[in-house]
Amino acid sequence: MEHLKTKNQIKAMTQADFHNVLKAYTDKNWHTENVVFIAMRYGTKQQLARAEMILMAHDKIGCMTPKLHTLRSSLLNELKARMLPCHQQSVMECL
Repeated sequence: MEHLKTKNQIKAMTQADFHNVLKAYTDKNWHTENVVFIAMRYGTKQQLARAEMILMAHDKIGCMTPKLHTLRSSLLNELKARMLPCHQQSVMECL
């Protein structure tokens, strides 16, 4: 997980910079890390904890299992609901 950014780094980014990070991580197939970043920026403490738990499990197992995928997708939908409509569309285009 050394490739993760800190919550302070994510929060301090402009929306354009945040999009660039999401796109770069998507290009590396780091989708779970992106969910952690989205939780850092838009989520509650509990949602961030869930995102980090999913990432830890993903890293430990070494792949995205169907159960983890379902958990990640459900969390992403919750996070999306917390975003402004303009951010919903632009963030989802980066993933």
